Amino acid sequence: MKTINCFLLFLSMCLFLSCSTDEIATQNNQPQSTTASLRSLPPPTPGELRGFFDVKFNNGIEANMLFEYGNYVSYGSPTITDMLPLSGMRSTYTLTGSIVEFSLFDGANYINYRLNYNTTTSKFTGTYGFGVSYNNLGTLSGKKHFIGSSGFSFAKGIWMGSFNTGAGTPNYDYLMVFEEDGKVAVAAYATLYDSVPASGTYTIIGNTIIGSYTYLSGSSYNFKADMIYVNNVISGTWGYGNSNSNGGNFTLSSWNFY
Repeated sequence: MKTINCFLLFLSMCLFLSCSTDEIATQNNQPQSTTASLRSLPPPTPGELRGFFDVKFNNGIEANMLFEYGNYVSYGSPTITDMLPLSGMRSTYTLTGSIVEFSLFDGANYINYRLNYNTTTSKFTGTYGFGVSYNNLGTLSGKKHFIGSSGFSFAKGIWMGSFNTGAGTPNYDYLMVFEEDGKVAVAAYATLYDSVPASGTYTIIGNTIIGSYTYLSGSSYNFKADMIYVNNVISGTWGYGNSNSNGGNFTLSSWNFY
């Protein structure tokens, strides 16, 4: 009996360690010295393009855009989370003066965007088109989302920080993008663009946010965290299986500042 119990204990430890390795492996084996240098940069300044934007097209379609360090942009309609499996919905942009340009690939066509960004209002107007054109499809407008005082308006947008496996201080890059319809995009990395991303759902109960997410590899995780309004922080635990606490801890700071 002791031999069987020891074997079961050994097996359970192996399963736990393999899950932990899988979570960390989503960082593409990127050295922490590189990703941490991005995490340590200051949050977006008021007029900076970097941040999470609500977008509306002239045909009534709504979308989200995320502009990150490294001139990276991610797009989703209605949410970025919905389009994570389409790698062409994450691209790079150029910024010349107030003009932002980039192209996205939906699997069949390239769509080109040209935006005129106002650093005073943190809004943009623009046009989009296909082929070699930037304006043969229509117009769009967008505005940056700024952190609210509670609930969804507080959680919405991009959050950056770190996580750990087991006990100890969180030291692996971690980000979450909370969007409409209870959708969340997750990356064990400093940018969504460079990551192997995960998609999931979340709910808010009082000051607590609870959710789950699955990486494209098929690995799934759960989380539960407190929304600490006074410090603009989300802090909690993540886990495997039916647990949201047996994996480790994480702490995220809002990057949705004015």
